[in-house]
Amino acid sequence: MKGVTGEKQVIDAKHKKGFLNHWRAIEWLTKHEYYVYSNVSGLGPCDLIAMDMDGNIIKIDVKSESTRKTGRFAGYKIKRILSDTQKKMGVKLLMVNENGKCYFYKND
Repeated sequence: MKGVTGEKQVIDAKHKKGFLNHWRAIEWLTKHEYYVYSNVSGLGPCDLIAMDMDGNIIKIDVKSESTRKTGRFAGYKIKRILSDTQKKMGVKLLMVNENGKCYFYKND
């Protein structure tokens, strides 16, 4: 893939994983009968907004499930937390695991 300036562009593994899991989250929500709206700017407290058939809205921050690679806690899952702003706004964490399974994180 060539960039604007002509040099070869490579998406690193971390960003590729996040990009793919964002789309997996959209697919999962759609299968569960939600209308899904994606944050096109990439800025702000949530990645997605999902609305059910009754008009109930969920503000969602999508996170990829990860484990620590090194150190004393190698092999342990990395705990994800919401920022204070996200908590005030009622944002929920939607986790996507390595197999593409999605679930809402309980400790937010």
